[in-house]
Amino acid sequence: MTVPVGLGGVTEAHAASSVTVKGPKVWRPGQVPEYGDEGSVTVSQTESLTDQVIQVSWSGFTPSVDTSGAPAKSVQQRSSTVLYPVRIYQCRGLDPKITDCYGSSLYGGNPELGFEQPVLPAGVNEPDLPSNMRISVTGTDGSGTAAFEVRSKRLSPSLNCDATHPCSIAVVPNYGGDANDLYGMRGGVPDCNEHMLDLDGVFNTASDFVIDGSDNPTTGAHAGEMCAWAQRAVVGINFAPTPDECGTVAADVVAAGLEMANRAMQQWITGLCLDKSPLGVQYSSGGGEPQARQSFLNGSRVDLGLTALPDPGAPKRPYVYTPLATTGISVVFWVDDQEAGRQIRDMRLNARLVAKMLTQTYRAPGLKLESVDGNPFCIFEDEEFKQLNQLPASSGLKWPPCRGPEYTLPIVLGTATDLTVRLTSWIASDPAAARFMAGEPDPWGTKVNPHYMVPTFQGYPIDQFVREDDTGAAQPAGQPPLADHLKHWKQYEWNPLQTSLNKVLRDLQDGVVTAKQAAPMADGTHPGYAAQPFGTRSLFAIVDSGQAKAYGLSEAALQNEAGAFVSPSRDSLLAAVNTMPVDAATGVQLLPYGQSGSAYSKEQRAYPLTVVQYAMTPTGGLSAEKKAGVAKFLNSVTTTGQLYGVEPGRLPDGFLALTKDQRTQAQEAIAHVQAQDGKWPGNQKPPVEPGGGENPSEPGSGTSGGTSAGTTGGSAGETTGGSGSTGATGTSGSTGTTGGTGTTGGTGGTDNSATTSGTTSGTSSVTDTGGTSSSGTSGTTGGSSSSSGGLGTTGGTSGTTGTTGTTGGTGTTAGGTAATAGTPAKQAAGPGTAATPGQSAGPLAAAPVAAGSPAPDRSGGARLLLPIALIAGAVLLVGGPAALLLGGTAAGARAAGAARTAWTRIRRRP
Repeated sequence: MTVPVGLGGVTEAHAASSVTVKGPKVWRPGQVPEYGDEGSVTVSQTESLTDQVIQVSWSGFTPSVDTSGAPAKSVQQRSSTVLYPVRIYQCRGLDPKITDCYGSSLYGGNPELGFEQPVLPAGVNEPDLPSNMRISVTGTDGSGTAAFEVRSKRLSPSLNCDATHPCSIAVVPNYGGDANDLYGMRGGVPDCNEHMLDLDGVFNTASDFVIDGSDNPTTGAHAGEMCAWAQRAVVGINFAPTPDECGTVAADVVAAGLEMANRAMQQWITGLCLDKSPLGVQYSSGGGEPQARQSFLNGSRVDLGLTALPDPGAPKRPYVYTPLATTGISVVFWVDDQEAGRQIRDMRLNARLVAKMLTQTYRAPGLKLESVDGNPFCIFEDEEFKQLNQLPASSGLKWPPCRGPEYTLPIVLGTATDLTVRLTSWIASDPAAARFMAGEPDPWGTKVNPHYMVPTFQGYPIDQFVREDDTGAAQPAGQPPLADHLKHWKQYEWNPLQTSLNKVLRDLQDGVVTAKQAAPMADGTHPGYAAQPFGTRSLFAIVDSGQAKAYGLSEAALQNEAGAFVSPSRDSLLAAVNTMPVDAATGVQLLPYGQSGSAYSKEQRAYPLTVVQYAMTPTGGLSAEKKAGVAKFLNSVTTTGQLYGVEPGRLPDGFLALTKDQRTQAQEAIAHVQAQDGKWPGNQKPPVEPGGGENPSEPGSGTSGGTSAGTTGGSAGETTGGSGSTGATGTSGSTGTTGGTGTTGGTGGTDNSATTSGTTSGTSSVTDTGGTSSSGTSGTTGGSSSSSGGLGTTGGTSGTTGTTGTTGGTGTTAGGTAATAGTPAKQAAGPGTAATPGQSAGPLAAAPVAAGSPAPDRSGGARLLLPIALIAGAVLLVGGPAALLLGGTAAGARAAGAARTAWTRIRRRP
């Protein structure tokens, strides 16, 4: 057992063990057919289950064959050409009937009727998500295995599996047998020992088609699965408690943000609410980290802002960053060798290959698309990919052929999130990827889609993915006019999701890509593509490592700055954390992308998308009751919550426990909470009020920016939002450098109430899909680099260090000098701080980082857009409750997504 770093001799919570049970006697369909010895079935985890994937394996079963007798490599549901397949079900109860097993054609029927059911109404046997039933084959050695998704009551209410309602896994081999007297020789009496129809060329009773039951849909007929069901093996499973089991518990602590921490938060919150002295935690992961940071800073309903990046603006209230755990950002894939029907589990990707997928750089078969003409059809035909991923000849595996980019472009979240910032910062800091994004072809001639190049595109890093290319095929000379959908083909091939990381994961599990069919239906709609069945998948997605590990997904090994390809694991996350510098201004750790000579640049074991997760923790203004709740939550999470395990209160797989130094930082943060001593992040000091005094417990008045930044020659015009006053003109730098002139502050500290929409008020809850962000917080922080869309942008590119006498730039870049993509810029003490490492600027920021280098200044464009921003802010304010209400609805989500997309396009115009 592993002891989390920094916790001395505390042992790890014991994980649930696997269970093996006896299987049916094997059927030997030889010249003298007979039954042989019993087989066995193993389920990898049966206790403390959540919504996750487990492994189901078996041995001593009849090998699956095709109708010619050759070994079957794969099987699809309702196949009549593969004999002796195996079905796996999740079922209600510990002694299920066929009507209790989700995915059966009789699920939801009358249990008293068994296999003699009337025709069931449409939808009865699949009332929840698409079926999680798996059908698989047995190898020539009699063994087989399948990754099987188990679902709690949250995902499958009709199964009702939770901590108080056990369920089961049923493994059903189809060994044939005549359930329906198909040749009419027994007066309709079933005989499961009659195997002459197993392979007769007509019925094939040992095939999936017959056991499906759809061939006998009339009252009184026995569904063909009756004989197979008689051979089943059943293993009981139990689910872990969730916040739903906590009942009504008062919300002592309200937290928001950091969907990457969702798996850990679910277990932590459950442990706290089931404690002898329960603590209720209300948590919303919807809305994104930028919005969560702003809601916390505004002091509106959010006690803890969960984040992976430090806020770039001057602090508006006293707080510190408390480390919670470390995780990774995973590029996951489900790719099958479509000839062998086997899943390929290993893949190497570098930053340039990931950039190609995220920039619609691949072309569509049969179409001449100007933006990507001459490029490969998908990643599997990319020469760079093929060189990095040469499959051993001994494996017998082959990468699938390209069907078009729409089948392989990654499923991604399109709302503003720290995950996107760190991923695109890694890409921007990679020299080869940066040159590619700037227009340099790769060594094999593949070019970036020009719609993702500066100045058309703002460049990486960004905080949200937006499809940039809506073009299509050009009109061929002398040919008939093209259909409209061909003129906009790229518009339909990739659609970042405006919901949650859980939806990204759900689509991957269901085999659903985000592409829409370009050719419209009669009603003008563009439907999605059919789900990719098991054995023929070519799917990619970007999620957090906690979700990837829970669902047993294959995670690509990514190239780090030392040149090694590393996949996320506890060891690789720890190696990365050990190279992370601590930013003195905030106390936050980030990988120092692009810093040659750094410890990270030399560490071959480090996973390049490692992320430390923090809670923005208030150190002033809390009531005694609230202070006690926050302290208890943090104490629990940073002590017993660092023990690895699947039980409530523990740290799940995919996360790394705090290091010794991080534990010390957490303990110090908790002490500041308990003392309510007004401590500020890192080495920062309380803002200086106009009269010269310090007020550590009140929001800034919007006047502290320009002077402070100009004095140090650092970030200029860092005006704190709230009163909307104009930042002071920066004074001379220490050795002659003139600070930038601050621009007008925000329109007021209006909080966006959509931050916590989707949570359950008054209960201890985890909400992972609600809280859709609206178009942004109106003027919450004038001058901060707020991804949520503050309207009061201030603070320009500052002067240099003051040693050369160079005049600082005008106040256009939020948060001061733009750092080179992904390069940690040390923040100066006091409210005028440098830009957050690798973080994209807010909507009116005018110096985005493109392909690893600063983009040309666009201050004029930003000033022209300011009136538009103010008008937009007024509209949001006038909209009042109706506008806020829409933020939590599907219509509101669509409207918010459209608004963000439109605004993004406006702000990117040169």
